[in-house]
Amino acid sequence: MSTDDPAPEPQDPELPPRRRRRRVHRGPILFVVLVALVAAVVAQQNESSGSSSSTAAVAARAIVGVPAADVASSAWYCAAGTSTSSGAATETVVIASLARTDIEVTITVMPGGETAPATDTIRLAPGEEVSVPVADVLATAEPGVVVETVGGPAAVSHVLEHDGDIGVESCTRTSATDWYFASGTTVEGSHHDLWLFNPFGDDAIVDVSFLTDTGMQEPAGLQAFVVPRRSRVTIPVQDSVLRQKRVAAHVHARTGRVVAEQTQIFDNVNVDGTASTGIALSAGATAPSTEWRIPAASTRHGGRVRLALANFSTDDANVAVKAVVVGGVDAPAQTVRVPSQGVELVDLTTRIPLESDVALIATARAVDGRRVPVVAELLATWAPASSSTGLAGTLGSTVTAARWVVPVPDVDGEVTITVYNPGPDPVTAAVLAAGDVDRRVGPTSEPELAIAPGRAKTVRSTRLGGRPIATVVTANHPVVVGFTVLGNAGAAVSAALPDLTYVNPTHGG
Repeated sequence: MSTDDPAPEPQDPELPPRRRRRRVHRGPILFVVLVALVAAVVAQQNESSGSSSSTAAVAARAIVGVPAADVASSAWYCAAGTSTSSGAATETVVIASLARTDIEVTITVMPGGETAPATDTIRLAPGEEVSVPVADVLATAEPGVVVETVGGPAAVSHVLEHDGDIGVESCTRTSATDWYFASGTTVEGSHHDLWLFNPFGDDAIVDVSFLTDTGMQEPAGLQAFVVPRRSRVTIPVQDSVLRQKRVAAHVHARTGRVVAEQTQIFDNVNVDGTASTGIALSAGATAPSTEWRIPAASTRHGGRVRLALANFSTDDANVAVKAVVVGGVDAPAQTVRVPSQGVELVDLTTRIPLESDVALIATARAVDGRRVPVVAELLATWAPASSSTGLAGTLGSTVTAARWVVPVPDVDGEVTITVYNPGPDPVTAAVLAAGDVDRRVGPTSEPELAIAPGRAKTVRSTRLGGRPIATVVTANHPVVVGFTVLGNAGAAVSAALPDLTYVNPTHGG
């Protein structure tokens, strides 16, 4: 059996679990930190012996993967969102069971200060997925959310809603001392927030810096900034970085560790000639990388596709940007120079056919024998005149895996799953509901995708009895998976969750 990153203590075992959600208790939450300390030491040892690209891979593996199949318990942390009627980003947590037996799920909302956390406990059947509004657990101005699962693995994401648009992103299973974001803006009409969550028992002290049109900025009020223990704080970036078209952010913890996400809210904001309205949600990266794969983007419904590239190093970077068009012809890769401590915004829309799904790849090219790592983040927009109005963002992935999990959001929109094959071999990918995966009897795939090297294919997510179901993509070679939501709920893009512990029994990976 294995145990995941630090988690709140399980609920009283004498309380009988029930399938219907109920309030269990409010009170102080104690955390088990020994596992986190051991994991931090191991990660530090790995990072000290590797290159910058291997450091990014180590960090990504610690952050984004779903738990192993034999996990005893795991904790997920969700930083962004609001849970009051006056909040700008109404948060709903999505929990999908990946276990073969019933599991118990405890949702803890930490309001910070002297107010006690609130918890709810639910029980999920194998393969079951539920959506829980955070306000149903606790209505508070600054909710930090911890989702603990006991009895088997699960996948957790969350949905933020603002004025008819949604943002979707996976929650994370650990915390870090560094978080990076590439896409942001503080032009008129935009609202750019950093959400920092400290679920642990000691205060964290962080420094926040920004790469902008006019160079690096280190606002005095955001140096030695305290994120109190068991609290979530919101940093309105536009209050510290005024009227900058391009803003990339770096959060560094001097002491302690935090979880970081960001949102961008546009109110008729003009980005490169296009007015947009909506909300975009992104989880941060824990390190720059020399290769980024954003497996899901789209020009369907009038979408525009942009890629922000942020270079936090002291050397210039050359980055090759390529769009892989599903069912179409790829445009030639373009090389973008990103100056040291600078950020560039690349508009790919004119290079992508209309009404197309695409995967984006950003690869640092060698300069004088050295590749400089960067951070790449998608910014996609749908104007009010399009059939879907909204804003979307994601950093995609720096890892590949033979299995990926999509917790499908329960929203009024079509969910399109994109599978990108970055390797040299053809891939066969099976797409199944979570409850049907690895069963000895039953469907083997619905449907099955054959994907050539360097290509991508899409499949529409299905519902069961009118409700969304978590989807699992299993391939015979490593792939990258993401999904797009388009419809009446607005627009959203997110990477799926890799299962980095899965080994294909036929092909060994």
